[in-house]
Parts: sequence; C-alpha cells; structure tokens
Amino acid sequence: MSHAAPVVKFAVMGDAFVDISVGPLDALPLPGGDVEVAGVSQGPGGSALNTAWHLAAQNVPCALHAAVGNDRMAQVLSTALQTESKVLDTRKTLAVMERETTATCVSMFGPYVDRTFISTYGAAKTVTVEQLLGVGGVDALDATHVHIGGFYVCKGLHAGLPEAVRRLKGREIKVSMDPNFDAAGEWTPAAMMSIVRGPSAVDVLMPSEVEACEITGKNTAEEALEVLLGSGISGDGGGEGGRSKAGGGVGLVVIKRGAMGVLAGDASGERWQVPACTVSRVLDTNGAGDAFNAGFLRVWARGGGVVAALHVGCAAAALAVQHEGAVGAWAPSCAAVDALTELEYGDKPWWQKGILACIGPRRLT
Repeated sequence: MSHAAPVVKFAVMGDAFVDISVGPLDALPLPGGDVEVAGVSQGPGGSALNTAWHLAAQNVPCALHAAVGNDRMAQVLSTALQTESKVLDTRKTLAVMERETTATCVSMFGPYVDRTFISTYGAAKTVTVEQLLGVGGVDALDATHVHIGGFYVCKGLHAGLPEAVRRLKGREIKVSMDPNFDAAGEWTPAAMMSIVRGPSAVDVLMPSEVEACEITGKNTAEEALEVLLGSGISGDGGGEGGRSKAGGGVGLVVIKRGAMGVLAGDASGERWQVPACTVSRVLDTNGAGDAFNAGFLRVWARGGGVVAALHVGCAAAALAVQHEGAVGAWAPSCAAVDALTELEYGDKPWWQKGILACIGPRRLT
C-alpha cells in the first residue's frame, strides 16, 4: 500500500532585495569616467525571496516574510511577487519599514571583471523578528517548515532568532537556514553559535563552501562539515565548542560547492557527496544556491531521502543558471526539475545516460 507524501507548507523569512545587474563590462570605469554596457537589468532577489519564489514555482505552498521600505523599490518587489511568482499573498506578509529603504544590490560583471557588488541593506538589516512576523509572532506562524535566508544581512533578526527557532521546534516545525555571505567578516556572532548548537540549533544548515569554511575557520569543505556537525565552533557566543548536552546541534549540514556538486552529512555519521548536474550553458549563477535550496527542501520536507533531495536540488540549480537574473517568471516547475533529475541521476545504461545528459539541459530550458 502506497502512502501519500506528507502535506507541507513553507514560511520563508529573511531578506528581499532589488537586484540591479550591470554588464557585461570589459573593465570597471576609471574614477570620474563612464563606460557603455550592453544592458542594465532590474529584478527581485535576496536569498529568502529567491528560495520562496523557487519553492512556489515547484508547487510548494510558501509564504515570504521579509521587510521593505516605503519607496519605489518596494513597489518593484511587490509587483514582481504578485504578477510573476506563485508565492502566497505578500500583501499580508511583507513588513513595511517606513523609515528604511528597500534593500538593493548593484552587481557589475564581465568576461574580464570579477563580479562586484554595491549594496544597501536598508529594511532587511534592521527588521526584527517581531516586526517581520507581526501579530502573534512565531506562535501564529502557519507552516510545517520554516526556512531562514540571508542571516548575515538580517542583523535585526539576530537577537530574537534563537528563541524563535526554539519555539518553532517546540511546535515540531522543521527549521532550515542558509546563512549567506558575511560582508562584515564577523562570521561567528552569538546568534550563529545558537543556530548551530543547543536547543535553538536548526534542523538543516545550508551554507556554501566558502561560508562553511569561514564560519568554522577550516580550509576545506570536508573539515568544515565535521566541525559544523560537531558544533566545535567558538565565537562571540562564548563557551566551549562541541555539541550541547542540552539540545544537541544541527541535524543535517548541506554544503554547496558550485561546479563541484554538494557535500552533506548528518549527526548520525552518514556522509554523502553528489556531483553537480550537467549544464550546457551558464548565463547567470546569481541565486543558484537558493534554487538548490528550494529543490532540496521540497523533497526533504516531504520525507524524501537525502540523496534524492540532493539530486533534485542540483537539478533545480542547473536549470536556474541557464537564465538571467536570480528569479523570474521562468523559474522551473516541479515537472521540469524532476525531469532533469531523472535525466541526470536516474538509473540508465551508461551510454544512454551520457547522451541524455549532454542534450537534456538544452531540451528543458
């Protein structure tokens, strides 16, 4: 007798940005100078927004709890979310910070220019847990899984986040987090220490390889994985490293390694490594990690195995990098992601798998 997958409902909380992309550039302009570029584009972004957008595109009910200012950039985000995405009604879940600007990031890129960013964090930086979730707060959140995106950007959440995670877990709601990059270079504030050990530790931690190594002070993803699962990190939170006897640590760590695939491990000692999905062309890697998050979490939250979830996450990321912008109306559907997953990782003769992997991404874009 087959059993239906459990019904899941996501709430994603964290950052929402307007991304302005400039390029391609052959070189950055000299001080006081000007250069012509092929294009300047504008669209929604931010780790939390991107993850929510991709989850909703894959038919997962998902609400986005993020903060915006009372400005034109907020209108850009609201319009895009309401007209291009399947995220649940954001008019009820976007917190408007009257005296703040909407977070905005300008990125410049080109064949001979490392991608360079200029950002204002605005409302995303200052909003608190109470302001983000509104009346009833954590206890009124209607979800089976809460994902946190943009931890380091959302400094205003830090004070209330450990208690929020503890209460969510007390309601048997699963919690995952993608910390993203820490531009301030602090990496181990007290809130991060609480997130990786003790009763407020998240169920799933999803850093990139760079982020995992910076948080742990290790040189390789393999070393960082062991430290994160052992919670052997010291930082501003004080105390000794090691898993807290009061509540353990992170249950599952997933480290995203770009073209090198994904490394994962859990607290029981299981370890997994999955290669990246075949990609015929790469247009824009911005937001690929968030697309991975959505694919992985869709499967894992419904009771799927870790390997199956890793495969789906890699397929979602592979489809995302073949489009410009972090998100858009193009965000791949559940059917497209699952089809590429089967194409790439399904059980086929070696010769058939090789041929299909080469032509598949072109056919599915």
